[in-house]
Amino acid sequence: MGLLVWIVLFAVAVSDAREHRIPNKGLLAILLLSLIDKALLLSNFSLLFWSVATGLACFICALVLYFLKVMAAGDVKLLGVVGFWLGPAHIYQAVFWIAISSVVVGLFYVLLRVAQAPDNTKSMLSKYSLLAMYGASDTKPVGSKEIAERERYRMPFAPVVVLGIAVYFYFLNQ
Repeated sequence: MGLLVWIVLFAVAVSDAREHRIPNKGLLAILLLSLIDKALLLSNFSLLFWSVATGLACFICALVLYFLKVMAAGDVKLLGVVGFWLGPAHIYQAVFWIAISSVVVGLFYVLLRVAQAPDNTKSMLSKYSLLAMYGASDTKPVGSKEIAERERYRMPFAPVVVLGIAVYFYFLNQ
């Protein structure tokens, strides 16, 4: 059952990396496979209850990050499903490794952006140094919203989640 969950997780990660979209069918498949594993195969209903509680806790924490505009809606659902799948025994260490992998992958995205446009990097550094020295300005330049939407750089989060969980299970089995 675990192998099927990993296959669907991999498909969800590839979909997010290619299209910046996490398919609900994949998340429902992971949820269904986890439910079958926990309810029918293990016959442990207290584990099922705590897995639901863990999934809801992960969903609510990610929902707060969604309202702060840090995460997308698909990422929120993914973390809820992952919380249900892993359960209370594994979620803390998995979240730690997801955080570590997001920092590493994020640094690679920064290096990619610097390599693609070194001139923009110099202007960005000067802008942030001015912001650090003098603080934020109350005035906004004309057309800044269109520029911000075009220059926004998005990092797909599902591959980071899958990478973090894989690293966690690697170190768990050592």
